[in-house]
This record gives sequence, C-alpha cells and structure tokens, in this order.
Amino acid sequence: MGKLCPKCNHVVLYMACLECEEKVCRGEKKMQEKKYKTICIGIDQSYKNTGISISADGKLLKVSSIYLEGYASNSAKREYLTERLKKILEKVYNKAGKVVCIIERIRLRSQGFLNINYIKSIGALNATIVDVMSKYNVEVYSVDTRCWKSQVVGSSKPGNPNNKYAMEPEKYPTFEWLLFNHQKHVNSVYIDMSNTRKKKNVFEENGRLFKINDDACDSAAISMFWFYGESDKLELEE
Repeated sequence: MGKLCPKCNHVVLYMACLECEEKVCRGEKKMQEKKYKTICIGIDQSYKNTGISISADGKLLKVSSIYLEGYASNSAKREYLTERLKKILEKVYNKAGKVVCIIERIRLRSQGFLNINYIKSIGALNATIVDVMSKYNVEVYSVDTRCWKSQVVGSSKPGNPNNKYAMEPEKYPTFEWLLFNHQKHVNSVYIDMSNTRKKKNVFEENGRLFKINDDACDSAAISMFWFYGESDKLELEE
C-alpha cells in the first residue's frame, strides 16, 4: 500500500516510510512550507565582541552581538558562544529551506606582519563556529574583509574621520550603510555609555552618551553578502 510522500512528492511504499530518516510526515502531518528560501547568519567573530546578524531572502532581519570580554579565558568564551549559537540555530533552522553562515576570513597579515598568536586564536574560534553549525547541517563560508565591504557596503576605503558618531574611519562606512539602508536596525547598534568613564569613540545624542557597535554593523553586512555579493568569492570552511 502506498501514500504520497510530502518530501519527494511521489507515491511511496509504507516500508519506505519506515526507513526514512527525516520522518517529515510522522503523525500524518504535512510538511510545513518554509517562511524563507534562504537564511544567512553573518558573523564578525572576535574574543571581545562577536557580531551576529541574520538575513533572509535579501532582507536584514536582526542585528546583534555577543559581548565576550567578561569571560576569564578564550576557552570559556568559545563555550559561551557555542551555547548562544545553538539557541540562534534552533530558532531559525526550521524557518528556511536553506540556512548558511558566513564569517570573516582570517587576516594572515596585519600591517605587513604575520601574527601567529592571532591566527591560532581566531582559528580556534572559527573551528568552534564550524563545529556548531555542522551539527545543524549548516555550511560555513568565509569572505575577505575588503570583499564584503566593497560589494555590500559599496567601498572598502575609510570613511569620514570627522563623522559625528566618533567612529574610526575604517569602521564608519558600514554604519553609514546601515543608517541609510536599514534604518529600523540602527537602534540595535547603539551602546549606552552614560554610566561609564570611557571617552574613546563616544558621542552625545539627545543629552546621552553612546558608542556604535561596529561589530554588529559588520555582521549585518556580512550576512547580506550571500544575497548581494559574488558567490565565487566565498570559501567553504570545514
């Protein structure tokens, strides 16, 4: 005796149903149509503040970051990041037909120097992200910093050094892109600095002190690369 399979859309024998690992029709429930075709999780990874944003079908859905500086060791930071990523994946995994992740590619040289310690520590962080994503069958790709900036933000060159948000020239263009193209997410990248003594990169607005979360801004642009960047610039991380 056969029945229509909601996965392959063909009539299959009952024995084939028993052997099916996905069990999408268990309990006679029809496979639900996904809300999105593709969700991309963009990650600007660091041990201080890891930006994590979510885009779907070319639309930016969420801009956020995970503050990690308060943890005693890099191992503890990776462990906490793992748990947070699992929660994010559990929320988005069933909402799209395909879920992918893009991280920023490791910079092998900084100002002309090869920083071995940086490469080792970020490599471990990247491996943590890949391992978590693999448990949900989510592929992880990396993209070069200058590439995502030029193709999503519009330029990889520094911005106005005298911008009113007191941001570093290298960081300002991505926030400006967010400001003009995704206005509703701007409040998500404002960090209230009213109760701190820090002055660097702090600006005043409506009588209050703020700092722009540039890591969250970067992750937003990275998440949009899947939809607006050149796919051949991505490298699969395994």
